[in-house]
Amino acid sequence: MMALGNGLSCLQSLDVSYCRKLTDKGLTAIAEGCRNLRSLHLVGCRFITDGLLQALSKNCPNLEELALQGCSNITDSGLATLVERCRQIKNLDVSKCSNVSDVGVLSISKACSSLRTLKLLDCNKVGDDSIYSLAHSCKNLEILVIGGCRNISDESIKLLAISCNHNLKCLRMDWCLNVSDSSLSCILSHCKNLEALDIGCCEEVTDRGFWELGSGGFESNLKVLRISNCPKITVAGIARVLESCKSLEYLDVRSCPHVTKVGCDQAGLLFPEYCRVNFTGSLSGSDVVVDVFL
Repeated sequence: MMALGNGLSCLQSLDVSYCRKLTDKGLTAIAEGCRNLRSLHLVGCRFITDGLLQALSKNCPNLEELALQGCSNITDSGLATLVERCRQIKNLDVSKCSNVSDVGVLSISKACSSLRTLKLLDCNKVGDDSIYSLAHSCKNLEILVIGGCRNISDESIKLLAISCNHNLKCLRMDWCLNVSDSSLSCILSHCKNLEALDIGCCEEVTDRGFWELGSGGFESNLKVLRISNCPKITVAGIARVLESCKSLEYLDVRSCPHVTKVGCDQAGLLFPEYCRVNFTGSLSGSDVVVDVFL
């Protein structure tokens, strides 16, 4: 890495994900030698610390994309240092960074108003304050992943849906256990350009959450809908989805006890021609279709 930093001063993009032996030392050399760096992917590089974020802030002000998923030594302090000078960041992934909390997300949202993608999967210290801050400062947000952030509730999600209504395309909020119909209704009525939505394991969501689909006479752009393990959703709710989501390509209803293939057939539901419907299978495995969007 040190040789690479010294020899490729014009380097703009680097992906060293899952190079698990990399440390701050080698990557700091990259930051110091490649000051035009715009994209850096470090997924699974578990030895990376806030020290690297300090080096990036000092040397790479044009950084636009940074992926730190699984870099568990990254903290709120490091993120605050990063965005002191790296204010052009548009895509940031800090999923599974267990030390990141609302404090870190507030630093990001205030400094990076051009943020388009933020991934916070399983950041269990992230709550409503993060969502309020994003709604206030990052109105151009297109992709938000907050799956597993169990302290997020309806009120912040509704504000986000209203603030980012024209731009939000993909929202993953599976395992947000405090989310209910009021959030879902607000999302579906305001976010007209939404293409992918994951509310898997949001057990309080019912058919009523889908009533706003098609309100105002518009046809939904939704292509991917994942509602696995939502025990209160029935065939009636799916019928409402199908009325307005003519572009639907993938529907995940695994572990929804009231939504079965037999039940859908008996109700005469007609799915779009190219729509894949997943009725069965394990919830623990990776979902390739959803991963493409989120």
